[in-house]
Parts: sequence; C-alpha cells; structure tokens
Amino acid sequence: MSRSDFRVLLVGITATVLVSAVSLPAAHAAASACTHHLSGPQICISTNGEGGSANPGRVTTAWTNPPANRTTATVRITEPDGFSYTIKAHRSRGQLIASVTPGRLMDDGRLCARYAGSGRTACVEIINRN
Repeated sequence: MSRSDFRVLLVGITATVLVSAVSLPAAHAAASACTHHLSGPQICISTNGEGGSANPGRVTTAWTNPPANRTTATVRITEPDGFSYTIKAHRSRGQLIASVTPGRLMDDGRLCARYAGSGRTACVEIINRN
C-alpha cells in the first residue's frame, strides 16, 4: 500500500468515526435548569448522564438560598412517567443539596425537583433516543 493510499484510507476511517459519533445523539445528555426569580427561593436540578444511555446519570438538586434556619429539606423528584419519590437534602456551603441516581428512564418528558417549603419547581427535559 502506497503512502497516499494509506492517507486516503486513514481519512476515510476518521470521517466514518466522526459521522457515526455525530449521528448517534445521546439518550440523555448532561443538562441543568434553575428557577430564576429576583426574590424568593431558587431551585436547581442537573443530570450528568452520558450519551448512548437511557440513564440520566446522577441527578443533583439544590436550593441555593434556603432560610438560614433550614438544615435539611425533603425533595420530591418526579420522573417523566409521573413516578415520584422523595430524598433528603442537607445543608452544604449555605445551600440545601441532594443527589440520587434514579436508573433508566423510559419516557420522554420533564424530570423535576421540588423542595418542601419552597413553591418553586425546577425541571430538565429528558429525551430518550434509544
């Protein structure tokens, strides 16, 4: 094989790999969202899922400006299919933080977090491409 034939082959393989990577979108990419209000609580939710998986990865929630006397709070996580569960958030660096790894999500829709004691809900859009 000549040097120029090798280059053509290498360029072809590289192009194929790049096209494959671009055409296979992530089932759940990392995402985050926060409520934004100048007054009142701010609630955030984020996921760190990897591409090609039907799992959103670790879901982390935060209440960024809770009342000073709150050291814990209950967080309700609602999945796109309507299933919900509660987890406990603990104070860390002035925020109430909670995280969980929920497992595979089958339905498209909103993954939401709502803290007891706050009237705000933060959601990220989940798109399952598997």
